[in-house]
Parts: sequence; C-alpha cells; structure tokens
Amino acid sequence: MRLPEVLMFRYDKALLFVSSIVIAGLATTSGCAKSSIDVGARELSDASTPVFIEPDADAAPLPQADTLMCISYECPAPYATCPDKPGLCNTNLKTDLNNCGACGKQCVVPVVPDGEMAPPGEFSCVDGECRLRCGGQIGDCNGQLEDGCESSLLDSPNCGSCGNVCKDGEICYKGACGCPPGYTQCGTACTQTNKDANNCGACGNACDLPEEDSSAWPCGPGVLPPFLGPVCGNSSCTLGCTKGHFDCNNDMCGDGCETDLARDPKNCGACGHACLPEQECVAGVCECEDPGLSHCPGANVCIDLMRDPQNCGTCGNVCPGHATNTFDRTLGHPICELGRCSYYCPPGRADCDGQIENGCEVNLMLDPRNCGGCGVECDLEKGQPCAEGRCLTKPCDLPDAGGVF
Repeated sequence: MRLPEVLMFRYDKALLFVSSIVIAGLATTSGCAKSSIDVGARELSDASTPVFIEPDADAAPLPQADTLMCISYECPAPYATCPDKPGLCNTNLKTDLNNCGACGKQCVVPVVPDGEMAPPGEFSCVDGECRLRCGGQIGDCNGQLEDGCESSLLDSPNCGSCGNVCKDGEICYKGACGCPPGYTQCGTACTQTNKDANNCGACGNACDLPEEDSSAWPCGPGVLPPFLGPVCGNSSCTLGCTKGHFDCNNDMCGDGCETDLARDPKNCGACGHACLPEQECVAGVCECEDPGLSHCPGANVCIDLMRDPQNCGTCGNVCPGHATNTFDRTLGHPICELGRCSYYCPPGRADCDGQIENGCEVNLMLDPRNCGGCGVECDLEKGQPCAEGRCLTKPCDLPDAGGVF
C-alpha cells in the first residue's frame, strides 16, 4: 500500500510533530501488526501561509508499506486435503504413499493376514506415481504392484532380468544363461569337473574309496585317518583331506587332516599363516586385519565400532530407536557416530516428542502444530493449514488483515 503524497503546511514544527503521532496511532489500530508509518515529513519554512511543496524530482519514492496478509485456505500444488488425515492441505500428492497423485490412491501393500509374509520390495510415490524398487535377485516382472517383486531373477524365464529366457536345455546360473568359462553344466548345476568329487572328469562320475588291495591307500588298505576321504584333483579321483581340512603337521597317518584352515588362528587359510593374538580366523581370513575394524563374537564380518548401530562403541551395544521399516523409511533410523548412538531423521521430518521409539513422528512440512520446526504453530483456532513447512497466508485488504507476515 503506497501512502498519498503528504500535503505540507507552514505550521509550527511542534504541531506537525503531534499530527504525525496521531496518524501513526491510527495506523496501529487498523488491524495491522505494523507499529508505525513513516509519513515522509520534511523541514518546513517559517512562513505562516500554507504552501504546497512539490516532491523533488530526484527524491527517492516513499516506502511501500508491508503487505497485509490473511490466512489462506487454498492448498498450493501439489498439496491437497485428503480425508485420511486431519486438517487442511494435509497431503503432498507427489510423495504420499496413501495418496499418490490423488486422494485415496495407495501405493503401499495392504496389511497381510497373520502368518503371511508381505510382498518383497520397497514402495514409493515419486511425482505422483507409484513405483516399486526391487533389490538383489528379485524383480517385478508382471507389473502388478499388489504382489510386489514376485519373480526370481535366478531362473530361466527371468534370468538376470525380466523376460530373459534361456535357450532350451540351458540353465540360469547366478543371473546369466549358461555356465561361465571353466564350468560344465551337469544336470541343473554348473560345476568344475576337475575338482568336483561328485562329477570328477565328467558329469556323474562320483569318487569313491579305492579297492582294498589298491596302492592308493596312504596309510595301508582300509585305514582312514580323520578327515581323509575320496577327493577329485586334476579330474582324477584319489584320497585326500576333505571338508576344508589339511595335514599341517605332516602326520597324515597319525592324526590325519587335523587342521581346519577356515577356523584355526594358527593356520588361517593356509598352514603356518597365524593371526594376531587379538584376531580370529573366520572363513580362512584373519579378522580383522584392518586396525580400524573389530571382530565381534558371532559376526562373520569385520565391524567398525565407530559407525555400526548394532555395535556402537563396543560389541553388542545396539542403538535404540524405531525399527527400520522396509515400506516406510520416513520415520528415520538409529545411527552410530564416533562410537555414540544418535538418530537420523530424513529431510522434512523431526522427533518433536523426544521419544525415539516412534522415530521421526512429525512431518514438518504439513503439521500445523510443528510447521517448519518443532513447536512452530499456525493459527490452530482458525484452522490455518501448514504446507511446505509454512503457515499458509495470502494478501488481503485492510479490514480482513491479520497482521504483517
């Protein structure tokens, strides 16, 4: 609102000062939050006759008064008022799983009966369209969101990708049609016939114990020390150490293949390869050789105690908080920072009640009680909506103004 040009009179300066106060006082009682208005008074001459003074051509224009604003009940796109939530403009139609593109259009799978597993996959609403993300070795090959990622990508009709059918008689091996180089297809499996005791040299040729009078017995006919048995080497059957064991002390006929190379910290992965005192041998590897990682009991991998929320600061220290939900990650999740438990809230979400058990329970973009920040309230009595983290307002005339925003 631009004030009219000020009519300047040659009155006593004190009288002009009082008039300015009266004008400012009227402005403050009009419903605006503005406490005063600059009427643009200037130095007057001492003449007793009123004189009209034209504004200087080079003078700066009079300042604009702040725009008067009223509560707005019109939802800006992409927000809408959907019946499944309280309040106005309560839904972002571009991202809401239960109202994706339109009120009532659900992307999430309905709750399944007790004892049944929910369809795999992660549902999301992107730009008002329902989308399903399949991870690992599964896919949504029928295009139906209701059953999730229903297809395995490890079988012939969908080998590695939906619709990739292998040739007749060809198997799907780890997401690819046919066996890789060095492998032979035996039935429905790919194997290395040069060392497979069940398919030694050829499919179906299973290794067995030699005849009693054979010279193949290293400790005498029929004598089998611990973990000594039929094995396949260089496509030929023979007797040797089985099940990951090895004869590290060179006493085959005494204690047999006494060493488990997968677990022995003194012979980890190979005879004589010893782990450090604080390390364990897991699957033939000393854990943990990286000084920044640790081995926790029951774990098959090395763990960073500075960042692992399941082992934060020390093994077994699980950070509390809302359990990760495959279908709704808006509630956040526990994190471990420098060995101390914390909690992560995605953008636009917050833990306003201080109870991490229910995660980031508040949507700062839509909650009129926490609009843009915890405790920031819109006009709840008048039902002022919150959208995009702002209490909705619109420009309005003076009689309807609620203040200057």
